[in-house]
Formats: sequence, C-alpha cells, structure tokens
Amino acid sequence: MKINVKNLSLKFSDKFIFNNINAEFNPATINLIKGKNGAGKTCFLQCLCGVIPRHFGGEVEGGWEIESGKWKVESSAGDGNLNSQFSILNSKFGFLMQEPDKQLCFPFIEEELFFGAENLNRNKDDFFKDYNELIQIFPILDRVDIETSALSFGEKKVLLFCSQILKDPEIFLLDEPLAGLSEHYRAKFIELIQKLKSKNKIIIIAEHTDVLDSLADQIIRF
Repeated sequence: MKINVKNLSLKFSDKFIFNNINAEFNPATINLIKGKNGAGKTCFLQCLCGVIPRHFGGEVEGGWEIESGKWKVESSAGDGNLNSQFSILNSKFGFLMQEPDKQLCFPFIEEELFFGAENLNRNKDDFFKDYNELIQIFPILDRVDIETSALSFGEKKVLLFCSQILKDPEIFLLDEPLAGLSEHYRAKFIELIQKLKSKNKIIIIAEHTDVLDSLADQIIRF
C-alpha cells in the first residue's frame, strides 16, 4: 500500500490553508508534517482521511490516491468520490486528535477502547493479543469500568491512541501525539509508534517540535 498526494491544496473562503502539496507515503515509515501552528498540518491530515471536505467543508484542489492490492480510493477536486468511499477510509485510518476531549465519545473506558474494533468486526484472537500487550504498557486500560471523565489529560490520550491501535488500521494519522504528555507517557508513545512501523503501518504525524525528527523516514515542511 502507498499514498500518493498530487498537487493537493485546501482553501476556506478563498484563503489557502496549504497549497500544492506533493508527497508519497509508504508502508513501514514514519512521516513528519512539520510547521508552525496554523500552517495547515491538522487540515492536511483531515484531508487524507476524508474528514475535509466531508464534515468541515473547504475547497480542495488537486487530489490523492490510496491503493493496496485489494482496494483503491482516489480523490480529486470535484469528483464526489469521498462520500461513497468514506466507509473504506474509516476502516483504513486511525486518527488521533491533539485534544482528547474533542474525540472522546463514550462515558467508560471499555466502550471507548473497544468500539472501533468491534464495529469493524476485528478477529477476536488478534484483538485480545493486542489488548493484552497494551495493558502491560498501560495498566489503566485494564480498569475498563472507570469513567473517561475521571482520566487525566495523558490518560485520555493513552486511551484514544490505544483504541485506534485496536482497530488495526493500515494508516495512522497522529496530530501532535506527544503534546501535553509526561515524560513517561511520551517514551511509551514513541515506543508504540516504532512498533507500528515494525508492523508495516504508514505513520503520518503532524508535529512542530524536533522530538521525533531522529525517528522520521521523511519530513515534509509546511
């Protein structure tokens, strides 16, 4: 599988958020989207997974192509394909937002953690293997009856990242994943990102610091 981005631009009300982006993302790679706040990094991730323009609007020019041996999704300005193919995108992407309170949907850890994998009917043996590995790293995940509102900022981010991992998507979009985390959680997140790479995943990270630069296979600057 690979993602080819071809002359991709986004604008709102005739103002370009980013302009004429060309890139290729391959399996088993960590890719950083670097730039100052407001440079369009988050919007770029949202374009890749179809959230823009499906949910947030915006005028998209150019396009991208995501292809594996079994499926293919293409987007180009005005083609209208995304609505019909959004279910494919949803199953292939794991998206971690920067602010966890904007992404949490359920009142208890169990519901939040398991919903995506259950919704995609993931193989139970594979699911529980991954879950058992994750609770060794983050014991809080084993306390499934805790209310998500009682979690700290870092614990909420842990929960959401792990819920995406349990979906087992092929592409991970991580928006400032280390922001607001303790040193302990930052180290564990970096460990998981490297592990996802070893599992042949495509990892695309929006980041404005240099913390992950040494791990990156590609850095694209906005």
